[in-house]
Amino acid sequence: MLLKSNLRLLLAQLDGLAETPYFSQELDEYLGQLRSTLKALLSKLDGNIPTINTEIARLIGDHVWELTQYLTGSTTKRIPYEVVFAIEQAASEWTNRKLLIATAIGQDANFYFHGGSQEFFQIVEKELGIAISSQPVQIALPYIYRHKPLFCIPLFHELGHFVDSANEVVLTSMLISPEDVGPDLPDLPSSAKIAKMSGTDRSYIKPIVRKHRAEYFADVFCAAYVGQAAKGFLEEFSPNDEATGTHPGSDARYALIDDFLNDRTNPILELLQNSLATRGLKKLSKRYVPVQLDDAFGDVRPYSLKSNEEVYGLFDAGWRYLKSAWTNPTGLWANLAEEDIERIANDLAEKSIRNRMILEGWNASAYPP
Repeated sequence: MLLKSNLRLLLAQLDGLAETPYFSQELDEYLGQLRSTLKALLSKLDGNIPTINTEIARLIGDHVWELTQYLTGSTTKRIPYEVVFAIEQAASEWTNRKLLIATAIGQDANFYFHGGSQEFFQIVEKELGIAISSQPVQIALPYIYRHKPLFCIPLFHELGHFVDSANEVVLTSMLISPEDVGPDLPDLPSSAKIAKMSGTDRSYIKPIVRKHRAEYFADVFCAAYVGQAAKGFLEEFSPNDEATGTHPGSDARYALIDDFLNDRTNPILELLQNSLATRGLKKLSKRYVPVQLDDAFGDVRPYSLKSNEEVYGLFDAGWRYLKSAWTNPTGLWANLAEEDIERIANDLAEKSIRNRMILEGWNASAYPP
């Protein structure tokens, strides 16, 4: 009873979302495919003898429930369209597959990445004959940051987790160089000590090594797109975090980002770069172009962005401009309260990206390929 009731309730929710004007045609198509999935599933469950295994039906329903959470956040004015635009451009550099950025707005103070299950898409196509064309990149962010692009810098970190997961970069690093080989990771036992551990202790430390490597990869990925802003935001958001079973300590993360941005040799970075190469992917490099915001932002005007690389550079330059205006405001900014400095700097960053989006949309319409 509950399974079919849940499916009908989910379908009703998706039907309601279908009445919302969408920002993208891709999102609309994706929603339609999920609705078709639920309708086909309910059809197979109708009657005295279902024509689909109940456990498979439950798995499909559970996944649609999760996907609906992100659709709910993506179909309202709360979605950070400008940041999603930048994330989409960055994501397109790492896959030829059609991706769909879906966001959920939460009340907690964290950012999350949830990758779509390949098993789910395969089961839906096999059992129901429905091919879901877009692969969702599902990202959650704090509600209070929904229109604060300079506070959404961690979304590039979360995209790094997607690139890692989709391409098994860190898993490959564990095959190339297991936990008892190195490189040694800050805050964790050395590889030599790990090699001497008992089997029980080794089974405990191995997933921690993998999780720490995954965080380092996402940090460097973020820095590749937004420069020092990746470190700057971390210094404000989690300034003195100690190492845990899932994350390295703050100081270790700062050091690796600095080494990457300053082209210094680092064995952790070398392993991650080699793992990318082993997977047939390009190595991480600085993807942003520095932009000078003083003239535009100094006059409280949006900056004219001329490329995707400048869009990425805006996050780095915008973060530095905000920090400078906050600590030592000059010119027009000297008469503003702190809350107004933060609000206007984020607003200018948002408008700068929006103007770039409008220009790209206009050019795509006027000069179709």
